[in-house]
Amino acid sequence: MRSPRTPRSPDHRPGLGRAGEAAAAELYGRDGFTVVARNLRTTLGELDLVVRRRDLLVAVEVKTRRGVGAPERAVDDAELARRRDALIAVARVLAPELARPRLRIDVVAVRWFDESPPEVRAFPGAEFRPGRGPPAPWHRRCGPTRDAAEVPAVRRTPAPRRRCPQPRPRFGKAARAADKQIAPSPNPPMATLAQQIIPKRKLMLIASETLLLSAIIAAGTSLPPLGAFDFAAAEQASLIRMLLSCLTVGILCQASLSYNDLYDWNLSQNRSELPNRLLHSGGYALVMLSALVFVFPGLFHFPGLRVQTWPLILVVLVAFLLVYAWRWGFHWFFYKWNFGERVAILGHGAIADETAQLIRSHPVSGFEVVGLIRSDPTDTRTYTTDVLGDQSHVRDLVDEHRIARIVVALSDRRGKLPVNELLMCRLAGVKVEEREMMYERIHGKIALEGLRPSYLIFGAGFSQPPAAIAIKRTLDILVSAVGLIVSLPISLLAVLLIKLDSRGPVFFRQPRVGQDGVQFNVLKFRTMRHDAEKQTGPVWAKANDDRITRVGRVLRVTRIDEIPQMLNVLAGHMSFVGPRPERPFFVEELSQKIDFYPLRLTVKPGITGWAQVRHSYGASVEDAKEKLRYDLYYIKNMSPLFDLNIILRTVGVVLFGKGAR
Repeated sequence: MRSPRTPRSPDHRPGLGRAGEAAAAELYGRDGFTVVARNLRTTLGELDLVVRRRDLLVAVEVKTRRGVGAPERAVDDAELARRRDALIAVARVLAPELARPRLRIDVVAVRWFDESPPEVRAFPGAEFRPGRGPPAPWHRRCGPTRDAAEVPAVRRTPAPRRRCPQPRPRFGKAARAADKQIAPSPNPPMATLAQQIIPKRKLMLIASETLLLSAIIAAGTSLPPLGAFDFAAAEQASLIRMLLSCLTVGILCQASLSYNDLYDWNLSQNRSELPNRLLHSGGYALVMLSALVFVFPGLFHFPGLRVQTWPLILVVLVAFLLVYAWRWGFHWFFYKWNFGERVAILGHGAIADETAQLIRSHPVSGFEVVGLIRSDPTDTRTYTTDVLGDQSHVRDLVDEHRIARIVVALSDRRGKLPVNELLMCRLAGVKVEEREMMYERIHGKIALEGLRPSYLIFGAGFSQPPAAIAIKRTLDILVSAVGLIVSLPISLLAVLLIKLDSRGPVFFRQPRVGQDGVQFNVLKFRTMRHDAEKQTGPVWAKANDDRITRVGRVLRVTRIDEIPQMLNVLAGHMSFVGPRPERPFFVEELSQKIDFYPLRLTVKPGITGWAQVRHSYGASVEDAKEKLRYDLYYIKNMSPLFDLNIILRTVGVVLFGKGAR
């Protein structure tokens, strides 16, 4: 319900009101302000004028009157309080780039005379920030703090400067209530890298285990019965080196956990799989430690151990046992107390139910489904989640169930979306997003089923700033150059084995489609017979393909056959990270069968990519469609940090031969 406005004076005229607002806008324009809104209607009242200067937003209440009298007297504190609440609600919409803008409520009094210029007086209020409590009482009680600027045809009335009280911050419930009034930005921001790739709960698990493993190793190697290290008497350099050694061993242990998929939330909760995988992880950790000690004998420093070998092995094994106990307690804690962000699904039918099940099946995402808000009041079907009510009461349901996020799951929104209710929720600080955004956040890919072009056009992402492109190209050159130098001994061995194993050239050249559809010849070590497609033509590679040579099978599993593609990267045909380049025949076929497939060609193809580390080898149209979901997600969220994450994941894929064919 819209708040009542202050009654207009009898001598008020609509034309005078508009002229007064124009005079006020000109007044603030001379003072360096820019008008960002006029006659902005909200449920808390109408803001006559909103102006901005840098990080300061000012809501101007314009009062006009003809002849004698004081227009500013028509303003009371209750009306100013409503204007203050309205300004807080729309501040993040009008200035989305400002986290905590400075706000102010001003009153401008305009008096009109028959044959004289209007008299304009400004009464500025005290500045405040959202969540900091109300400003001081209106400066009308103190008098105007500055004169009106020089405005043509406007008569200035001097007014004395007076110092008015500054606002005092509120504490406790009042401050928290004010914080809730902060509204989000008009477009939901893209998920951060941690939310895209490492969800909050998984990030907490990784950070806690880093501290746990480092602490266990520090205690085990320094305290009886295995060690004897006096922390108080130790030199600072020796202590720092010992702590860094503990941290390094802890990170190596976590790397072995990651390679055994123990940071996959579903596997880490599986009590039948957890002991077996932890045992393998402990073995991998010991092998990596042994290799590092063999190559770098003085790398680790544990002054509390007389013998470095078997005590450290014992401490690492104890650390993995305690990790098992910690995992059990970690999962129990979050399931017991439900610390997820409370989410409501707005919609009806199978799409809404599937969205709720999707969120529930991925607790690592940190969301808790509270229930469903039906968009169709006549819908009487049974759902797997609780039905909170109808969409006509969205605002009340949000307050009642403390909803923090609304996910809209509607296939057809024309005439069914409660726009006003959702807008009020947004202005109250509740996040509102589409089902596709939640799907991306949970799965790390874009849902092609029912995908609307408008979602790709108006949604966040898909930006390629020149600076980001330059950084990506620089990293491509550095990584490829270093990779070619480091892999040179392996490449020479591969060349020798290929020549001894089968007839034909060492290198394999094949046309592929690059950025913007430009074709180039990709370079790889030959892994198949020289005439592999002489009779069949272009076909997908399949499991146990008889065209692959003996040496080629090893090269494919270890990904050594991809090394020459770094030359394509240096030549500018490819990037180190990006969608895999496909052959022209398959690109033409898949573009006809799969919607949005040509979008892959908007960026340079890569040696590795998000689809390669998240999906198995593609050998069918369905596989190509699944990989397109990941490729579009990568293109949408492309960044140097994302590339680094993919490169690190590629190491695990290569070590365990995942997805090779």
